Amino acid sequence: MAVLCSNCSGRLIFNPASQMLECAICGSSFYPEDVSDINANAQSKYYDTRVYTCGHCGAEVITSDTEVSTFCVYCGNPAINFSRIAKEYRPDGLIPFKITKETALENVKSKFKKNPFIPKEVKDKAVPENIRGIYIPYWIVNARFTEADYLSGEVKEERDTRLRYFQRAGSCVLKNVPIDGSNILNDKISMKLEPFLFEGAKEFDEDYLNGFYSNTSDLTYADLRRSVANRCHYLYSDAVFNTCIGKNRKFIDSIYWADIQDDPLYMMLPVWFFTFRYKDEPHTILINGQTGKVVGTMPWEKKRITTVFWSVFAGIFAIMSLFVLGITFNFAGLGDFLNILIIVLLAIATAVFSTGIVGIKRIRKNIQRTRSEEIFKFVKKRQA
Repeated sequence: MAVLCSNCSGRLIFNPASQMLECAICGSSFYPEDVSDINANAQSKYYDTRVYTCGHCGAEVITSDTEVSTFCVYCGNPAINFSRIAKEYRPDGLIPFKITKETALENVKSKFKKNPFIPKEVKDKAVPENIRGIYIPYWIVNARFTEADYLSGEVKEERDTRLRYFQRAGSCVLKNVPIDGSNILNDKISMKLEPFLFEGAKEFDEDYLNGFYSNTSDLTYADLRRSVANRCHYLYSDAVFNTCIGKNRKFIDSIYWADIQDDPLYMMLPVWFFTFRYKDEPHTILINGQTGKVVGTMPWEKKRITTVFWSVFAGIFAIMSLFVLGITFNFAGLGDFLNILIIVLLAIATAVFSTGIVGIKRIRKNIQRTRSEEIFKFVKKRQA
């Protein structure tokens, strides 16, 4: 199933930088559409793949050539074994990798290198051996969407603040809605990888898969329709929310549904997986293989965060103490000036402290999503 060089019979690997298949032995280059595989049938609804299973987490990866990683791209465990040859459903198209492995790693390093809370040993794990490219299955859907909402908001009327209620209903047609083709992959993670630029899409050709992994969709039609409705609701509700006035606005109830129009397109989209283990816990950072966008958060050193947290708290306490002293003593006529200065410093410190707490909560959520126990499951297939 591996595609071989016509000059020396070496294995051909797709290079995102050149957008060509390159021979690992003689260095020859070929355009994917110019290379034919005698085992491939472009008219068939299926294509041949090799399936590898991780002995630790049970995740499965698919590759069309003979090489596979020595460790699982999802949990980082080295126990990954060939399990079977299979025929998989042929996608309508794909977006080839445009970001190289080296560029993907540089993007990860650039995002996290200046963060003092990330341990050096974690940053040092950003090496080529820990990153693999995988094509994620997506459905591209046109849908007619209908929604009815009941909302509330606090509106100021003269001197009083009253709770007002709003009703909104409408329908629209949304085109080219991308839906990740898995029941288990966290939708918030896949949405953060977007946008993918579909003007760069190609007709499906197995040659683009050489040197990469892939997987197929496990969604039923009912699953797909439910995912489309939820995604459309996410887009539609934002627009509805902005039509209501007042503070503390919130949805009380929403009813919505989606009808899929036309036949959805089945696409494979490129993602780099940077997988590593830290303190016996697996982590995965995702990089959009077309745009280079990085999704995920590296683990932070809790002791450093705790130290900074209490240092800021001590600073606020010291400023408050100075404020009390400034009121009690006039400091040779400088009391008013000192009081104003201390109030400004106190306000700044409190704002920084509050923002820091919110930021830490957000980071903890992102770290939980980065834990690869959640991510690797999206390729865990139901076997008969």
